Amino acid sequence: MPKPRGASAIGPTVSTQESRGHEASTTAQVRGADWPKDLSTIRGLFQEYRDWLADHSDHSPELQARVRSGLSLIDQLTAELPGAYGPPRGEVLLWREGSDVVACGALRELEPRLGEIKRIYVREDYRGKEFGRPFVRALIDRAQQLGYAALRADTLPSMRAAIEFYQELGFRPIASYWPHPVAKALFFERSVGPPGA
Repeated sequence: MPKPRGASAIGPTVSTQESRGHEASTTAQVRGADWPKDLSTIRGLFQEYRDWLADHSDHSPELQARVRSGLSLIDQLTAELPGAYGPPRGEVLLWREGSDVVACGALRELEPRLGEIKRIYVREDYRGKEFGRPFVRALIDRAQQLGYAALRADTLPSMRAAIEFYQELGFRPIASYWPHPVAKALFFERSVGPPGA
């Protein structure tokens, strides 16, 4: 399959034989976004992510304003794409199964040499630890290529597979570094070494 103009192939083709709920194919391609060709696809995936997050947010009265603020920020960043997720300091990776894009994940700069993994969204048929681990590894490798020394990430306490593969890939728990709209969200950080480390 020829590499689209403006896109970057990220790492080797990876196996998804153990991905949950999907048996139609066993290989995938992870590549960087081809701006602006992939813009509408990425906006659609970010919107799906936003809707999923809204369904899993704490809607208690004391946190409603915070939840609305968090969702509004996602809306703003989605409207401004590529914005913080574009060159030279950002990236959006897409996971393709054949002609279908089944997942996305983004990198952005928090401060010089400190990046953040954001907007990891996997369509339902592909969710699971064996899918998430190689995708996060691809984001780590790309962060190293962009010159980051460390990466941060957040996830929800209900996302047990995500917590496990973050920890397996060397992320350690840290204190909250932003006012997450979901109560008890978890925060992680990892030093970034050579690609594949």
